[in-house]
Amino acid sequence: MGYPVASKLALPLDSYKKPSWKFKQKTFYYGVDWGVHMGEDVNAPAWTKVKCIGRGKVVYSALHVGTKKKRNWGNIIIIAHKNPRTKKTFFSLYGHLQKPRVKKGDKVELGEVIGLVGKKNTPQNGWWPEHLHFGIYIGPWKGKVLPGYWKKGQKRTRISHWKAPSKFIASYARYICSIYKNRLTSFAKPCFLAAFGNRAHSRY
Repeated sequence: MGYPVASKLALPLDSYKKPSWKFKQKTFYYGVDWGVHMGEDVNAPAWTKVKCIGRGKVVYSALHVGTKKKRNWGNIIIIAHKNPRTKKTFFSLYGHLQKPRVKKGDKVELGEVIGLVGKKNTPQNGWWPEHLHFGIYIGPWKGKVLPGYWKKGQKRTRISHWKAPSKFIASYARYICSIYKNRLTSFAKPCFLAAFGNRAHSRY
């Protein structure tokens, strides 16, 4: 299945603060061992705009109601993107949203508002403090909601199927720049030779 090519990526919040829970952090909350965190949790006030990190297609958008006794995703959105360099698909995940603005099947653009940060301790945000859970998934897509944590012995996901989100976006920018630099070089050199003929050969 073909997904839109994401030629550029950006962080999902205008103010992307230092994560309160980091990628691969061993996480305990109210005495519960949640396992290894497969994303970055960024604290933000309720109703903060959450933006799509790059051109893509919504493959999942649903409410997984949370309660005080059983916390959950609340509203979660998963978007598929294609890397123009590798041609491989990767997925961005946005959890604990108050109100999604997109639905499954929608095509979305870089910087488009796809939802709002959920109000704390509500079914819509999964019954958590106000924050965005942001993840990058590179594993196989099976049409099912993805977990936010990994625990030894469980088979829902693998640590190797996840990337550190903010680092992934930073490295993505460097990769894309290298693509266009190489394209420019391959285009400019023949044009230069055509314009200057033999006088240019000594320079290559």
